[in-house]
Amino acid sequence: MPAAEVAALAPARPVETPNELWEWLRLLNRRKALIIGCGLIATALMALVIAQATPLYKASSRIMLDTRTFKVVSTEAALSGVDTLNMGAIQSELEVIQSEFLIGRVVDKLGLANNPEFNGTKPPGFIDNALQPLRDLWSTGISTLLAPPPKPQQATPATAPARAGRPSEDSDPRRRAAIGAVAGRLSVTLLGRTFVILITVESPDGTMSARIANAIAEAYLADQIDTKNEANRRATEWLEQRLAELRRNLQVAEEAVAAYRRDKGLAGSPEGAVSTQTLSDLNARYTAAKGRRIEREGRLIALSKASLNPGELANIPEVSGNATLSALRIQDVDLTRKSAELSSQLGENHPKIQQVRNELASIRARFITETQRITLAVRAELDAAKSEEDELKELVDKASVISGAASQYEAELKQLEREAQSNRTLYEGFLTRFKELREQQDIQRADARILAYAHPSGAPSSPNYKTGLMGAFIIGSLLGMAGAVAAEKLDRVFRSASQVEEATGVGVLGMVPEVKGPATTRSNVVAHVLENTTSPAAESIRAVFTAISLGSLDRPPRIIAITSSTPSEGKTTFVAALGGLLTKMNASRRVLVVDLDLRQARLSAALGLKDRGGTIDEYLMGIKTLEECTRRHDLSGVDYICARPNTPNAPEILESHAMKAALGVFAERYDLVILDGPPVMAVSDARIISRLADYTVFIVQWAKTPREVVKTAISALLNVSSHVGIVINRVNLAKHARYGYGDHGDYYSRYRGYYGSGIDAAANAGGRRPLTLASKS
Repeated sequence: MPAAEVAALAPARPVETPNELWEWLRLLNRRKALIIGCGLIATALMALVIAQATPLYKASSRIMLDTRTFKVVSTEAALSGVDTLNMGAIQSELEVIQSEFLIGRVVDKLGLANNPEFNGTKPPGFIDNALQPLRDLWSTGISTLLAPPPKPQQATPATAPARAGRPSEDSDPRRRAAIGAVAGRLSVTLLGRTFVILITVESPDGTMSARIANAIAEAYLADQIDTKNEANRRATEWLEQRLAELRRNLQVAEEAVAAYRRDKGLAGSPEGAVSTQTLSDLNARYTAAKGRRIEREGRLIALSKASLNPGELANIPEVSGNATLSALRIQDVDLTRKSAELSSQLGENHPKIQQVRNELASIRARFITETQRITLAVRAELDAAKSEEDELKELVDKASVISGAASQYEAELKQLEREAQSNRTLYEGFLTRFKELREQQDIQRADARILAYAHPSGAPSSPNYKTGLMGAFIIGSLLGMAGAVAAEKLDRVFRSASQVEEATGVGVLGMVPEVKGPATTRSNVVAHVLENTTSPAAESIRAVFTAISLGSLDRPPRIIAITSSTPSEGKTTFVAALGGLLTKMNASRRVLVVDLDLRQARLSAALGLKDRGGTIDEYLMGIKTLEECTRRHDLSGVDYICARPNTPNAPEILESHAMKAALGVFAERYDLVILDGPPVMAVSDARIISRLADYTVFIVQWAKTPREVVKTAISALLNVSSHVGIVINRVNLAKHARYGYGDHGDYYSRYRGYYGSGIDAAANAGGRRPLTLASKS
């Protein structure tokens, strides 16, 4: 039978696009024991860590930055507060609260340098000792490789100069350790989008946590007041020095003004002011006269240009406002229009046209005469304006000579007075600011206030049992999922018929469920199958023979060889159960089972026999007859011939003419001969037997036999026989159902209630302990 024909024995499976989500869900379901187990292990480890951890208690105090402006006197320039509209300034205040200087004040106030919980003298616990090697490894170099480069240090705004001069006690290692411990347990955050600062401290003692949080809040407010007082003191000292200098400058400037007045004779004399006022009036009159002269010159020039182009006379105010000229212009327009009309009606030489043109020339002559008269009037006005301008210019020159000296003295005096006034204004401003600072010294207030003091917590904040255990379970389950995926990817065994057919190209005849029973007694398994002929195991074995028969209707096989790739795959048990079932279900069918595994010879154990009787090698060598070597199984009625273990020269015996002749005799006397052969990969006997048989059934143990081994064994069998079919044996139905492959095993698992139970009850009544199908282990 060709391989393609053999493959047709397997049930047709339509090609469908796999549902990835459904496949992932199936994977998680079948590996749920691994996933849940990893989660439980992680939870147990976390519970151990939590049990060893020291409970910590949190306490929080709240500080609100005061956005209201508090003013007694104006001192904003010298004593500026926190700019609450600047987020950078607010973040700087958070850094101030967490600064080593501020925490050091709290450590000194509460005496934490002598507290073993903070100064590093408390002996480490079990968990700390266990994790110490990891900390040492981290500190030796790993942390330096992963840590970001250090940022350049920035001076703390407005407070760095003040703190630089304060005493430091960094020489005490216990104090430094206490500062580090408090800094590590301190959290300073801005509450939402408000100006409220939340100061949270966590320590093994709830009361100590509250004391530290409140002490930090109070130290921050005190530090703000100290900083402002320091700034006030420095500003006052600087203003005192500056005021003395300004006072000297003002005195010198005022003495210079008085001496100049006295030396120039300006003290109490108004001549300078009078001379200046007179010169100013003359200059104003001179400027006005000059303007009138320029205006009349413009009018005269316009009239002169208009006389050359009469059409522009209308734009001149003197002409447009003259009634006579207006009337003459109207007559000029009318006569011009009339002349044009008559020219078009009577011709150029008609007397009427000549009369109109004479009148038009007379009117234009009068217009020019009147224009010349206006021009003469304008010229007279221009001459008068020039005379007035010359007179005023002469007066201005004289006044300038008279008041020149006085103006120079006055300018120099004003310069001295402005300098003195500037010194006076600057001195008064600094004096006012100095007085404000002196008054402000006694009313300094912080730019924040304590909104709520911290109170001891009754319940520990850490470790959080629910969150820790839940997180550990989730993380462990995720690791279990990763392990499940890895296990699926590394799975190198067969779990479905489609996998076998795809890997080997050979059809699967059926899948036989696993029957639970004592591991060392194959006879119990065979007895269970024979007693429960309607069980899934029995039905699957009969289905295998049906598939073999339907695949070769023209010439049904008379000799069937059963083999596997490796030992302990249930080959012999399958042979005994198949022969017994075929005989028991059809009494007229004669079946002979021959044990040809000349190395192990386990057929007698599978049938539950104590006496083998004659063996196949004795029959082939003529020591015993066929009747002496043939026995009958009492439970099923099947005939069998056993073999002797460790038979010498097994390959020569199987390839002998006596073996071929014996098979011919068996085929004549029996309807079906089943040969129990050895494993393919163990010895070469299986290939010899497969060549002698009409059909070869290859047994693959479900979820155990490696894929590469099966492919190699099948390839070896196909080299000697083309009539090969595969049976997947010992299928764990409960586990197989999780995969949802939809093959034979899936139906045996889902519809096991379909198979009858009457025979099972009858068998149980006989006193034999019933065997059950394998379930989830």
